[in-house]
Amino acid sequence: MAHMCLKNWGFVRDESNKAVKHNPKNIKAWYRLAKAHQMLQNWEEAGNAIDSGLEIEKDNKELLQLQTKLGTKIRKARQLRQQRERARAERTSRIKEVWRYCKEEDIALGRVTLVGTVKDDEEDEEGNEKAESQWHHHYPHTGQLPKRQMQDGKWTWPVLFVYPSHHQSDFIEHFGEDEMIALRMAQMFPEQEEDDGTYETDMPWDFNNEFRCGNLSVYFEVHCQNTDLDDKGNAIIHPESVERLKDQGATMRFYESSRALKGDEGPEMATVARCMERKHLHHQRKAWIKKHGSLWAKPNPSPVVQIHPAATLSQVLRHTNMVVPNFLVTITLFPLNHPAHSAYLKEHKVIGVVEPPKE
Repeated sequence: MAHMCLKNWGFVRDESNKAVKHNPKNIKAWYRLAKAHQMLQNWEEAGNAIDSGLEIEKDNKELLQLQTKLGTKIRKARQLRQQRERARAERTSRIKEVWRYCKEEDIALGRVTLVGTVKDDEEDEEGNEKAESQWHHHYPHTGQLPKRQMQDGKWTWPVLFVYPSHHQSDFIEHFGEDEMIALRMAQMFPEQEEDDGTYETDMPWDFNNEFRCGNLSVYFEVHCQNTDLDDKGNAIIHPESVERLKDQGATMRFYESSRALKGDEGPEMATVARCMERKHLHHQRKAWIKKHGSLWAKPNPSPVVQIHPAATLSQVLRHTNMVVPNFLVTITLFPLNHPAHSAYLKEHKVIGVVEPPKE
């Protein structure tokens, strides 16, 4: 009651919770708990406290007045919670389906670190501000999942085409597994020969008209080749590297954390997800420093596998060196004679080729 007079509504909530646990029939404690939640705008919790109080004293005047006043807000809050629970159940079902399919088809999945710091006041070593959420910073996509098509039961994947030579990219939401890479390339970068024998592409950023399907080299980066293990048998991963998702539970936690950090589940769940990801990042950093001495001792650039344009997405996904980070297949394209292509191959060793299917 003293905290109510001082309008310390957080303390009112905490003390009232203690009171109702000590004596569940304390009607005044239920009213004060409901009032605290009202002032904190926790509408559903306020409704639960009102209902609990009315079970003890159904004609309590103060609780009935509060119920009438907050009725609309309580109903809306409960409806929103039910919608979130349904959406979460649907996502859980989809994640399970994706994991089962990938396990059956030997498709490896990976993840990246979703936060950049382990505490609020941590500063970047170079003096630049760290990005707290890297879900959109590692790859510019929307968190889409692979999807089984209802018509024919075949799977499509979100695919990102990256063009480092021009700092551009294209996102394809549904790329069929049985589609050839070359067909998409032909749609996006057609060979458009002019009457005088020259080529003019449609991309405004392609100043030298180099992005033609017959003039491009295609690669994917190879992740999770690190064989270092800690005392518990877990792989030692640099925080900026891709980590393999080992089981269904880890896959579900990663995806739910990514959605929560985007704000899909509200501020409280975002805080919980941030704490969990910071703990994960802390363990990664600790293990790496113990093994290599410093976070500056970064692993070598990832090797790459070249993709023959006539290969299908299915062949890329099932290649022994392929790990799909963030459920997103990322394919890198370079014009053949571009300086960025030569520089890329100096840093990234080519260790294989995805050949087209044999007839």
